[in-house]
Amino acid sequence: MRTALLAPAIVLALLAAAPLAASAQSAGKIALRDQSTLGLRAAAELGLRTTMQDMARGHAAGERVPAGFPIAAATYGDLRALTLGAGFEIHTVDPAALMYAKGDADLSRIARGTNTWKFVVLSAGKPVGLLDMDRIDGRWQAVGAGGAALAADLVAAAPATGDGSFRFVRIYQAASDLIEVRGAGQRSRFVPMPSARRSLALPALAAKSAAASATLDSQDLLPALQAAVRGNLQRGQR
Repeated sequence: MRTALLAPAIVLALLAAAPLAASAQSAGKIALRDQSTLGLRAAAELGLRTTMQDMARGHAAGERVPAGFPIAAATYGDLRALTLGAGFEIHTVDPAALMYAKGDADLSRIARGTNTWKFVVLSAGKPVGLLDMDRIDGRWQAVGAGGAALAADLVAAAPATGDGSFRFVRIYQAASDLIEVRGAGQRSRFVPMPSARRSLALPALAAKSAAASATLDSQDLLPALQAAVRGNLQRGQR
């Protein structure tokens, strides 16, 4: 009953706060676009509050968080002031589809949604973590929070999107995260996140700028992704 009573207030707060959150995240620059529905975002707002309360329980507001804390906050009191930025679905590529893909295959065509979502968590407009949302028993629920480094990397890569539109692609078997953006002619291009840069040998990337906004074609990525998946699968069979 308490949740049902809170829902209208949360929705009204979202409508009022969304432009402020977007403005804070962009800070005059390109901001990642929120891709969530109103219902999902309302659930994420509630999930953020309860998750941060759980993290801060038993600690004084002025107490500093320990090294390695999943959210890049200074004190436990800071957790109370966090806000939501862009929400996005995690997409992935089935390893079989990836391994059988031909050299001219388009990764965007074989990537599929997982119905698992992440929201950038902001402190005074700066990314400090990610909130994980999943659908459990028909309801959206927060299932975890962390990923401060990935949150910062995502926001840093926003200029590569052009207008803030993107898809997040996580290829689990290659331990690689990519941001899909649309290049000239609306052809998909990909920004390798640090996990992909570490996991993949990318000659094409070495010839380009090492900046966070450097983009690659599917053809640049496929051989390295296939090699990484093959190697990881072989190691798992030993």
